[in-house]
Order: sequence, then C-alpha cells, then structure tokens
Amino acid sequence: MIITDDIKQRIADLAQKYGLDLVVLFGSQATGRTHPKSDVDIGYLSDQALDYQKEFAIQEDLFRLFRRTDVELVNLSRISPVMKKLVSDEGVVLYEREPGLFARFSMYAFKLFVETKKIRELRYQSLKDFIYAGNK
Repeated sequence: MIITDDIKQRIADLAQKYGLDLVVLFGSQATGRTHPKSDVDIGYLSDQALDYQKEFAIQEDLFRLFRRTDVELVNLSRISPVMKKLVSDEGVVLYEREPGLFARFSMYAFKLFVETKKIRELRYQSLKDFIYAGNK
C-alpha cells in the first residue's frame, strides 16, 4: 500500500479529532506481502479510553479515507505481546503525537515479548503434550 503525504495528513487530522497518540499500519499492507483478500490493519494508542462508538466512528472515517471497507482497527494496548512485537518490527508509522512514541512502544513490545517467553514455551509444550496424548 502506498502511503502518500495526503493520506498521512488526513490520518493526522483523524488522530487529532479522536485524541489518538499513535497510528500504525501493520500486517500485509505494511510489509507488501499482500494477496487478493488482504485487509488493512491499523493499530492505535490513546491515553484516553475509547468506547465502541468512538472506535466505530474512527473505523468509518478510515473506510472513507482508504476507500474500502476491510479496514481493521486495533487498540495496540489490548493485543498480545507477540502481536505487539510484530507491529513494532513491521509496522509503518502513520502518525505520532510526539516524536519517539513508536520507538517507546517498540521497546515496551520487545520487553514484554522477552518477559513472556517462558509462558509461551509452557503453552507450546502443553499443546504438544495434549496433541501427543490424543494420538496414542
């Protein structure tokens, strides 16, 4: 997906309208590994809690901005450490309220990813044990 200066400005206007601190494109549109059913994944951070009505309004504005209805809006504070790491590794910043906000998010994502490694390993082993026990 090509992100023009006009799109970035319109995202900035939208972010300011709704009080968003960070807006990031992630997923296949950010990496360029798209396919015919690729959607548009947009993540955001906000200091204020956004209710579902406000999230719906933001998503509708994004539908109009990108001229498509397959835009997925994701609150980056609510996703798993693995997803946070993925966004930090492959995301494209569309808006930052202040410089360095995405860098701080990326450092936090990496810290969480490292701190939860043991939990992921235990979950993986438990799943393997369950599958193995079912195949006896």
